[in-house]
Amino acid sequence: MPLSKDFTHLREGIRKVLELMDCKDGNGFTECRDLNFILNFPTGYGKTTLSIELAKWLSTHSTSNFSRLIHVVPTRSLVEDIAKRSASLKYAVQYSFAPSELRSPNFLARFVITTYDSFLLNLYKASVGEPFSVHGHYDLPRFSIYTSLVHFDEFHLMNEGNSWTSLIGAINHLSKTGVNFVLSSATPNRGLEEEVINNAKDVVKVSVVRNYGDSVKNRECRGLGEEGEYECNAGKAKYKVVEVKDEVKVPDIDVTFIDQGDFSKYIDGRTVIVVNTVDKAISIYEKLRDLNPCLIHSRFKVSDRKKIDLDECQLIISTQVIEVGVDMSSDVMITEQAPLPSIVQRVGRLLRRNEKEGGKLYIWTSGDYAPYDKSEVDSTLNALKGNDVCLKDPYGCYGKKGYAEVMDNIMTKPEINRRLFEELDKISINPFLTRKDLDYLLDKYCTLTNSFIINLAVDKPDSQEDLIPFNGEMVDKAPLEREGNKVLAFFEKYGSDGSTDKVEVVEGYIEFRDWKDLCRKYRKVTYDRKILLGLKVKREYYDSKKGLRLK
Repeated sequence: MPLSKDFTHLREGIRKVLELMDCKDGNGFTECRDLNFILNFPTGYGKTTLSIELAKWLSTHSTSNFSRLIHVVPTRSLVEDIAKRSASLKYAVQYSFAPSELRSPNFLARFVITTYDSFLLNLYKASVGEPFSVHGHYDLPRFSIYTSLVHFDEFHLMNEGNSWTSLIGAINHLSKTGVNFVLSSATPNRGLEEEVINNAKDVVKVSVVRNYGDSVKNRECRGLGEEGEYECNAGKAKYKVVEVKDEVKVPDIDVTFIDQGDFSKYIDGRTVIVVNTVDKAISIYEKLRDLNPCLIHSRFKVSDRKKIDLDECQLIISTQVIEVGVDMSSDVMITEQAPLPSIVQRVGRLLRRNEKEGGKLYIWTSGDYAPYDKSEVDSTLNALKGNDVCLKDPYGCYGKKGYAEVMDNIMTKPEINRRLFEELDKISINPFLTRKDLDYLLDKYCTLTNSFIINLAVDKPDSQEDLIPFNGEMVDKAPLEREGNKVLAFFEKYGSDGSTDKVEVVEGYIEFRDWKDLCRKYRKVTYDRKILLGLKVKREYYDSKKGLRLK
């Protein structure tokens, strides 16, 4: 029976992907078409559903193409969110300090949910499950990857620096080794897509549209006879576009610009305020304390952040953390200026469930550009001033042009670090290169992504719930507990056999010159089999309602 017949209850776009995969029962194995996908679905369409439904199907089927599914996401919180939705499945997770009972460091489970960082480390021979071994069994997680269908979710968030180079390097290598993959995003960008296509093979882009032809505007494409199907050029490479007409109901969002930070006059019903830095979010929270707001950002203990029930909050103040993996809806949104992809992701939380036909978005032109590119922010503001861009559908609504067309015109194509790309390729294909060669590379680049995240803790952590994720590049601003030149720290201490099953958390000290030196030491194993888990911060700088303040 064809795969798509099992999933008639799903949305049209997801069913089309399954139809194109064309998995059919063969002699002992199910055979699927050798295709790779780029999915452009609106926010809230249910991209993750594709992985969950395929994982259910794989629990009773084996294919000649893949025997497991690896779902890769940008953040640990998103891993946990997908894990909750997959509670009925035999899934496993992999990220830093994941619960041992759910962990699959070698990616051997049928359904693995992991972060980009863990995926890339396993692909390039770090073997995250064996921190004490130079050679080890790094071929185990690589074997698991080579026998998987890999879903890179929210891949647009990997669009700069080391992140983009590492992702394109991974796609290039997976294509050469015959591993099928899916890349999904609600914010299509021609530059990103064409780089993927030129480093892959047999790529099909599936887009949910209102009218046939919407997704191939400003593309070099020709029709293939079937309505909504095209062959397109991306440089020297060709790819196929398949459009799916699905009348996705979206509200009409009215955009208004405001130039001052007194937000109380714009609050109406359930309101979300999104700003670009944690310190700014805390400051606004303190100003609006009388309105009983809820505050969410990245500098909370995991346990304290989980206690925040957003469904009970009428006023929510947030940072960019709301852009990914937060399933909530508001009546009104106030957002600080940001590039168009970020604005679109934020608006995905405005009338997410179509409670009204129209909604209000206020864009605060704060004049602060950090942490974004100034030219991309300015281009976004200019594009939105006419209030003629649909921020809820990539290809347009209510007579407004789609945000995909605007994004193509204003977003700059990220550069690839050719030296890093070539060094990763060598590690991928040379069987004699080991974890030590990756370590040499990381001594130079720190991480394979743009995010060097460290853990902070007020007290000795009993689990990941007690940790505070923190941007390692800002460590000099953290209120660390010090004794002279040494910083108090927590370490994972392993037994003499190096087993990861029994790990004790102990206190100790660490010295480092700057964040780059800390990055090197964060990965190193000490002579007595200890690995740095996190740094201790001063208790008086942490508040369960406001999170961690900087010194």
